[in-house]
Amino acid sequence: MPRTALVIGLLAALLAASSVVGYRAMARTFHLELARDGYEALDLYGEMTRGWLNRYRMLAPIYARDPRVLAVLRDPSDAAARDDLQAEMEIWNVASGTSVTYLMNMTGMTVAASNESDSDSFKGMNYGFRPYFREAAEGRLGRFFGLGTRTRQRGYYFAAPVRDGDRTLGVMTVKIEVDALERDLRLSPYQVFLSDGSGVVILSGNPIFRLTTLAPIDPEDALRIATARQFDLSVITPAPITQIGSWLDNQLPVVRAPTDRSEVQTGAFLHLTEPMMAEGWTLHLLMDTTEVHHRLWYMVLLLLACGLAICATATVIWQRRQRLLEHLRVRERMQAVLEQRVLERTHDLSAVNQKLRSEVGERRAAEASLRQSQSELIQAGKLAALGQMSAALTHEFNQPLTAIRTYAENAAAFVDAGATEKARENLTRIQRLTERMAQLSRHLTRFARRSQDTVERVSLRDTLNETLALLQGRLERADAKVTITGNQDLWVLGGQVRLQHVMMNLVGNALDAVPEGRRPEIDIDITQDRDQIMLVVQDNGDGIAPEVLPRIFDPFFTTKDVGKGLGLGLSISFNIVKDFEGALRAENRPEGGARFTVSLQTAPALTQDAAE
Repeated sequence: MPRTALVIGLLAALLAASSVVGYRAMARTFHLELARDGYEALDLYGEMTRGWLNRYRMLAPIYARDPRVLAVLRDPSDAAARDDLQAEMEIWNVASGTSVTYLMNMTGMTVAASNESDSDSFKGMNYGFRPYFREAAEGRLGRFFGLGTRTRQRGYYFAAPVRDGDRTLGVMTVKIEVDALERDLRLSPYQVFLSDGSGVVILSGNPIFRLTTLAPIDPEDALRIATARQFDLSVITPAPITQIGSWLDNQLPVVRAPTDRSEVQTGAFLHLTEPMMAEGWTLHLLMDTTEVHHRLWYMVLLLLACGLAICATATVIWQRRQRLLEHLRVRERMQAVLEQRVLERTHDLSAVNQKLRSEVGERRAAEASLRQSQSELIQAGKLAALGQMSAALTHEFNQPLTAIRTYAENAAAFVDAGATEKARENLTRIQRLTERMAQLSRHLTRFARRSQDTVERVSLRDTLNETLALLQGRLERADAKVTITGNQDLWVLGGQVRLQHVMMNLVGNALDAVPEGRRPEIDIDITQDRDQIMLVVQDNGDGIAPEVLPRIFDPFFTTKDVGKGLGLGLSISFNIVKDFEGALRAENRPEGGARFTVSLQTAPALTQDAAE
């Protein structure tokens, strides 16, 4: 009897310890499940918020390119132009769902606004103190969230510079009301809100959290808010949120917060956050923990019931030694089965690893083959370009040869007649013609040779000169006007022959784009923006059809007649520039014609040792 009591006591102690361990394990599991659901919801609301912002992000830059905007900034006294623009702004608001669209000059003064007829019109107001104005004036996309100084309504602002060539004349701004986004947040089964970098809650499905602060605002942020007149600091109060604990070793905070739109009823919530880097915001999610606690206590009771049953069963088994021995034998058999399964799984993993190594090798071989194919395709493209220029090159060589023959005959006649000076003049002309043919031959040789895949310093001046030299005959026959602007003495990272191939494709396509009967005008502009160099080729053709533009760089896609193009030139050029870690994009010019922009990295300056 004493031994039985001891066994029962040990089993009871084991049950208590198991209950504690089980409680902690289940609590951790339930907490992880709730946190996982919360982070999935955070991702969803983060994407929803970013999608809402992206819907309006490009409106200001698009509006800034409207000719009517430039007309108002160039001549602010033109009332008719201003009224026409303001009427168009009202149409923009209705079509895009924005609140207000307005235009400021470089002093920050609003010269045109869509709400010009309203009592709280923005026209005549100076918003030079707003951060979005300063960002747009510096050439960037301005972004800002704050209270309107006139309407006192919260809104998000996008601002873009209005450029006239290289000059910035003003700033175009759109304001978006946040009510629609907050309505979507209000439909969430959780409490969702967003705070800015100062800890001020700017958007919330629950109105009680709006314009409250999650932490005291430091003096530097308070000064910045006051300078930008972003919020009224006198009405901002601490958020009704208090931390009361944490889960998972202090990784997940648990807070007490209102359960509805008043502070009368509160509850415990899991507080999850996710940063929104581009906006400088933080997305917050409060998840009610009541259900988790109910489930946890239910599982604890179930665990205790199971433990009691196990204890009773174990007592009976202990009294029956034979059954205990059988149980041990079963465990030994299970252990053997488990070891066998481990061996089988190890063998399977080894086979999978071997297969993975084989697939990696095949992929590397495929990548090498792809690079070789691309190199061959580039070489084929260059040879095709030489083939298309064959007629022009024949003319370029035949004309000097004919002239050389004529000058040689004349020189012989002059020698026979004793006119040595005239004979010398003819020989000098022959010398110049042979130098011209040798120079053209060198250009063709450099262009036709197989280029290396290495990236090195390339001179834009040399590349443009050789490109135009190869296309000189074609340009002269078309009576084309080629204008080069910008600094040609820049160096980029690339390959001399491959970059020349790209430029020949772009200039040749520009010639092809101009209809017969119209003199081709090709503008080549070079600009530099920090570590990027933009090489822009634009023509005066009919432009690119909207349905063609998305496919312009697809392989084998061409709008030329059969036999006049394979549709590989722009595709090859796109991949060449991509290999240089650059970009090639196409667009239509507002005044007509097409524009192709090649963005390349600026080559680092040569060191003293390399220069020597």
